[in-house]
Amino acid sequence: MRLNKFLAHAGIASRRKCDDIISSGKVKINDAICLDFSYQVTDDDCVRVSGEIVNVKSEKIVYLLNKPKGVISSVTDERNRTTVMDFLPLEERLFPIGRLDRDTTGVLLITNDGELANRLTHPRYGVEKKYIAVTNIDIPRQEYMKLKTGIKLEEGGVARGEIQFLNKMGKRFVWQVTLKEGKKREVKRIFLALGSRVIDLHREIFAGLGIGKLKQGKFRKLKKVEIQGLYRLSQ
Repeated sequence: MRLNKFLAHAGIASRRKCDDIISSGKVKINDAICLDFSYQVTDDDCVRVSGEIVNVKSEKIVYLLNKPKGVISSVTDERNRTTVMDFLPLEERLFPIGRLDRDTTGVLLITNDGELANRLTHPRYGVEKKYIAVTNIDIPRQEYMKLKTGIKLEEGGVARGEIQFLNKMGKRFVWQVTLKEGKKREVKRIFLALGSRVIDLHREIFAGLGIGKLKQGKFRKLKKVEIQGLYRLSQ
C-alpha cells in the first residue's frame, strides 16, 4: 500500500493532508525519514509519525455529530476553545470530515478513515450537502435562480447549486441551499453575492445523512451499512 494511503487508512488525516505530513519529514520508516508518497508499505515495515508507531485500524469508524453553535470544527485549538472532539469518545484517533464554521450548526461527520474523508470532501465526487439559511433580506427569485448556472463569488471562484425559498418568519427569510462542491464558507459567500447576509446557518443533510432526533452536542456511531453507503455515494 502506498505510504500516503497507508497513513490515511490509519486515520492520521485525509490523504492530501498526509502528503503534507510526509513532505514535512515527520514520517519515518524503519527509523529512516521517508519523503516518498509512493513508497509501498509492507507488513515488515515499522512506520512512525512524529515518533509514534502507526498501524492500520481494521475497523472504520464514523460518528455523526449535531454540531452546536460556538464550537470549532478541528481536533485541537491553540486558543483552547471548545472543539467538536470534546463531544466524542477518545478511544480513537479521529478527525472531522470537512468543516463547519464556528457559528454553523448541524451534521458533521467525524472519522478515523482518511480515504473516506478524502472522497466525501473532494469536489470531483459531488457529494450533496443541504443547508437551512436565514437572512434579514428577501432575494428576488430571478436572482437566486442564477445559482443553477453559476454565481461569481468575491475572493474568486464560481458557485453552483440550488436555492429554494421555504418561508418567512417575522422579518426573517428562510432558505434551503443545496450544494455539491464544498468551497470554504460557500453558503455565506453565495448570499453576499446575492446582496444579502446569512444570520443563521444549519447543515441539515450531508451525504444523505441527517440529524434525525439528535440534539445539539449529541452524536451517534454510523452502522457498517451506512459507511458502505458513503463509499458507494462517493464512487
